[in-house]
Amino acid sequence: MALRGMSPTEARSLWRSVRAHGFTITALARHAATVHGERPGVVVDGWSATYCELWRAAEAVAAVLYLEPLGRRPRPIVIACDGPAMPISLLAASRLGLDVMPLSPRSLGDDLARAVPREALLVHDGERPAWHRGPAVPAERILEWCATDGARLGRTRRRARIVLPSITSSGTVTTHVQGAMGVQGLRQLAGLHDRLGVVGTDVVLACAPLHRGTGLQLLGMALLTGARLVSAAHTPAAERLAIIRDRFVSVLSASPSQLAAILDELDRTGEEPPRLRRILLAGQDLDADLVRRVQDTWGPIVLSAYGTVQTGTVAVATPEVLASHPGTVGHPLPGTDFGIVGHRGRGDARGLLWVRGAHATVITEDSARVHEGRLTLTGALTRPDRAE
Repeated sequence: MALRGMSPTEARSLWRSVRAHGFTITALARHAATVHGERPGVVVDGWSATYCELWRAAEAVAAVLYLEPLGRRPRPIVIACDGPAMPISLLAASRLGLDVMPLSPRSLGDDLARAVPREALLVHDGERPAWHRGPAVPAERILEWCATDGARLGRTRRRARIVLPSITSSGTVTTHVQGAMGVQGLRQLAGLHDRLGVVGTDVVLACAPLHRGTGLQLLGMALLTGARLVSAAHTPAAERLAIIRDRFVSVLSASPSQLAAILDELDRTGEEPPRLRRILLAGQDLDADLVRRVQDTWGPIVLSAYGTVQTGTVAVATPEVLASHPGTVGHPLPGTDFGIVGHRGRGDARGLLWVRGAHATVITEDSARVHEGRLTLTGALTRPDRAE
C-alpha cells in the first residue's frame, strides 16, 4: 500500500517495514523512523520526540518489558495512562508482537475494567487497582526506560493487534480488533488520508485521546506521512486555540462539541480565528448548523467522518459534499460499506444502520438515512464521544 504522492523510496521503505512487522502500527513507526528521521514527530502534554527518537524509545521500552515485567512470557498489555507513556507503550507492545489494549485511566474504575484480561501486563497512572492480579508498571517507569538500549531486540514472528473495548446500550462489554490496522485497515487509512489530504509539512492537532479510535488513526496517519501530531486531549478551548497559534497547526481534528467550544471562545474574546487548512469532525452526532457556523468562520475546509470501534472509520464527507449537504457524514471509504437493516439493494432507505469495515460487519445502535450513496445520521449516537 502506498499513499498518493508517496515517492518510490518511501514506498520501498514502507514495504520493507511491512514485510518485517506485518500490517501493524509497528511497521508504520519503523517506516517513519527510516524515512522521516529527525523530523519533529509527536507532541504529547509538552513532551516531544522526533520519529527516530520515538522508535528508539519504543524499542528500548520493549526490551525492558520483555526481560523484566513480562519475564520473557507473551501476554496482553493494557495501557491505561495519559501523556507520552501511552504512545510509547503502545508502540513497545506492538514491537513485541503482543496484543495491546489502550484505555483511558478513568476506565479502570468503570464497566470497561471488565475487559482487562486477568493475566495482562497493566501500564497505569496513579495507584495500581486492587482488583488486577497480573503484573503492573507505573507510567513514569516507562519514561525512565526510554533511555535504555533496545538495540539487541530481535524480530518477532507474532503480529500485534490493537484491541479496543466498547459498551453496548444494554451494558455488555465487548472487545474488537482496531479497524485501523491490518491490510484492509491500512487501506481505509490511506482512503482517509486521500480525503483529508495530510502532508508531511502539516501540524495536526488531535483533540481525541490517543487511546480512542480517531486518535489512533491520526497517529497512524502521522507515521505514514511524516506530519507532526500534537495531542491535546482533556484541554480547555482557550488552551487549544493557543496551541493552534503557537505551534502553527494546519489540520484540526475534533468532535463537534469540542469545535463548538472553540468557536464560543473566539466569540467571547473577539479574536480573529487562526488559520487552518482542514478541519475533521468525528465522534459525535453532526449538527448541520454547526457545519454552517464553521464554514462561515473558516470557509469550505470542513470534513466529517463516521465509524465504529469494530470497523474503524467507514465514511467521510469532503468539504464539497458538506457544502451541499451539511448534515451528512459522507460516502464510504475504500473497502467499506454501509446500509439499512432489512433493506435490499443500493437504493435510498431509512432505519437501523449496518456498517462493514476492516474486520467486521456490524449492526450499529444508530438510526440513519442513506440517500444517493451518502450516509446521514437521523438519531443521536447511542454512546457519543464525550472526551474533552
